Amino acid sequence: MKQYAFLLAAAVLPASAHAQAGHGSASVPGALATRAPSAIHLDGRLDDAAWAAATPITTFTQMDPEEGRPASEATEARILYDDEALYVGVRMHDRGRVNTRLGRRDMNLGDSDWAGVVIDSYHDHRTAYSFDVNPSGVRRDALKTDGGDDMTWDAVWDAAAHRDSAGWTAEYRIPFSQLRFSPATEQTWGIQVERIIGRRNEYDVFSFTPKAERGGVARFGHLDGLRDIRPGRRLEVLPYTVMRADYTDPGVNPFREDGEYGTTVGADLKYRVTSDLTLDATINPDFGQVEQDPADVNLTQFETFFAEKRPFFVEGAEIFTFGPGQLPTGGELFYTRRIGGRASGLAPQTALADVPVDARIVGAAKLSGKTAGGWSIGVLEALTRREEARFRLPDGGSESMVVEPVTNYFVGRLRRDLRGGQSAVGAMVTAVNRDLETDELRSLLHSGGYTAGLDFRHEFGNRAWRLSGFLSGSHVRGDSLAIARTQARPHRYFQRLDAWYVDLDRGATSLTGAAAQLRLQRQAGRHWRGSLGVSTITPGYEVNDLGYQRRGDRIDVNSSVSYVQNTPGRLFRWWQADLQNVLEHSYGGYMVQNSLYLGAQGQTRQYWTVQATLGASAEATDDRLTRGGVLARRPAWRRLTAYAESDGRKPLVGLASVFYQDEDGPGWQGETGVQLTVKASPRWNLSAGPSLSRYVTPAQFLGAGPDASAARTAGYRFFFADLDQTTVTLDTRVNYTFSPELSLEVFVQPFVSTVDFGDVRTLAAARTFTFDASDDSAPGDFTVRSLRGNALLRWEWRRGSTLFLAWQQSRESEELGYADFDLAHERAALFRARPDNVFVLKVNYWLNP
Repeated sequence: MKQYAFLLAAAVLPASAHAQAGHGSASVPGALATRAPSAIHLDGRLDDAAWAAATPITTFTQMDPEEGRPASEATEARILYDDEALYVGVRMHDRGRVNTRLGRRDMNLGDSDWAGVVIDSYHDHRTAYSFDVNPSGVRRDALKTDGGDDMTWDAVWDAAAHRDSAGWTAEYRIPFSQLRFSPATEQTWGIQVERIIGRRNEYDVFSFTPKAERGGVARFGHLDGLRDIRPGRRLEVLPYTVMRADYTDPGVNPFREDGEYGTTVGADLKYRVTSDLTLDATINPDFGQVEQDPADVNLTQFETFFAEKRPFFVEGAEIFTFGPGQLPTGGELFYTRRIGGRASGLAPQTALADVPVDARIVGAAKLSGKTAGGWSIGVLEALTRREEARFRLPDGGSESMVVEPVTNYFVGRLRRDLRGGQSAVGAMVTAVNRDLETDELRSLLHSGGYTAGLDFRHEFGNRAWRLSGFLSGSHVRGDSLAIARTQARPHRYFQRLDAWYVDLDRGATSLTGAAAQLRLQRQAGRHWRGSLGVSTITPGYEVNDLGYQRRGDRIDVNSSVSYVQNTPGRLFRWWQADLQNVLEHSYGGYMVQNSLYLGAQGQTRQYWTVQATLGASAEATDDRLTRGGVLARRPAWRRLTAYAESDGRKPLVGLASVFYQDEDGPGWQGETGVQLTVKASPRWNLSAGPSLSRYVTPAQFLGAGPDASAARTAGYRFFFADLDQTTVTLDTRVNYTFSPELSLEVFVQPFVSTVDFGDVRTLAAARTFTFDASDDSAPGDFTVRSLRGNALLRWEWRRGSTLFLAWQQSRESEELGYADFDLAHERAALFRARPDNVFVLKVNYWLNP
């Protein structure tokens, strides 16, 4: 299989001769903004006299379902402005039924009609602000980039909509204070006007780019006519108060009570340093309205990755993205969940203790923006406080110990866009500094962790081709015990018994490494697309102080080729076939993966989305199985994934997925899930998604110990057990919208995972996947159960000001010695567990002094 990467590259590279000519120089349509001659009353009706002075935009083209054809219904858009805001009025003519749906802000598009305005106010051809409204007045806003839409960006703006016999109308007021633009007297912005006709799944645009070409923000139309505008008031303050009631089971914790109450205050602020740069800060932040993480039983050597949900860290995260975002390390250079998380895991050696769950954030600030010269700037600083755990002494007295140090986090990002956004070069640095007061903390944590990197991208061939890459270095320092722990981490294992190229240095007080990637991608073309990439991660590379990493000591070659058909046919509206090869080696020269994937996806004429992928991997070397011991063999495997989703416009939407992987030998794993969404009313929807997974392996690692007679495994015995793990979940969501400003969201997730251990065996010999019987007893079976729920009432009681009323309930239980999944038994056990209830009332008030 080694030749696959080169065959795929050969299939992609000759296609350069077919790059679309004229892409980079293709003309784009123009629109004109007119200064409003009189006041505008925002009611969605477009009956103010000022609209007569605006020049209408009337040419719209279908992207879907009939690409390139004129829109099936007429649309007219007009743009006005005054000293404070941009106004957009859109008339959507419609001879059929206007579809609409109520939902909270930033709801999914669903089956509703929508009108959208997307503004590239920097005119950097890379970043734009999106504003959507549907016929019910529901608003969506997002920050758009080449990497996708950041729906967490929430501006303070207004929109209104009105339905009549001719169709419907929408009216926007977008304050200049919510946009970023240059200080020039005369402005030219990029603009896109969009319309969705829900009943036809039709997507119409003002500035049309064929799907075969590279589109996005770079191909927006030009908006001229803006003159003598200013960003408005520079300061926004969002003070808030939080009242919290905790009704939780304290167990044996002598410092907690059944009911505890508290009130905190804090504030978020936004200050526009210039029209280009904005400073955001949060003081004593509280994220009580954020949904809980899902339950998880993790038996691997790697930590679980959880998505960021805290608004301060999610909003504007795009500017801190480095390289491709998802690095070859299996994670990110900047993983915001590190800020405020527990890093040490330190706790008193007694159950009679009160241990903090996280490290409280004292404050955080970020400066971000783009200059007229094409520079993107992002700086983030955060501070978490010293945390202590209280515990009881045998004599009945109390003491405390430091379990988390005062920690400072810093991230700096700089990027320069060139050639109208077609090229960019950038740099990024991160730093973590800890005040380690005790020997216990010094033995566990780095005193400092630092990374620095350069990245670039260059689009050419009329943007059909893209060359990108990055180079990143890391350096951690601390006590020799902490650095020894780092050298022995799962993505590194310097202590491996037969690793000739790395050694665990127990006297080292620092560790340095590097990672790099170079990737050539054909990203546009009528049919053929593909990529070829090479990446490397040295054994010493370590970014987990502020990043997320689960891979190291790797040299990868990743190649793919795709055939895309966007012209509707007899069965499919569009379809795509993909072939991918992944080839991985360690720095010791061992091949650790050589896999091939063949996949296809598409949308049927009935608007069903389907996808299927077949994968296979050759037998390879496993340098992780013994967790720092000798090398083993990774069996060959075969894999199938499939997915189908019905027409999302219908009142009942179904989704089904299946995954199955079979290995040489007795190991296998599988997962299947379905989801049904009911939208019987424009006000509410309900979705329920049960899933079942099963993981069977003969090689669940238990531990290792020296044995002089174990000559074939370097003088150690490596103990494994058969493992059969079954996990069942049911994700249920109910959303009810009273008005576009008032909504209720409920999420419930029952979770049951049974873990059944079988016979214990030892690895028979290095570089094998065979095992000898052992007299050692297996660990005890167990079952973990969880029932987690959230209910959130959200009321935007005035523009920019919100009231949150949240209820969180959690029921957790663990049953030792039991691993027989029985639905009736699990249901009863779940509800026998005592619930922990948390109620949070949070009110904020937007001030723009």
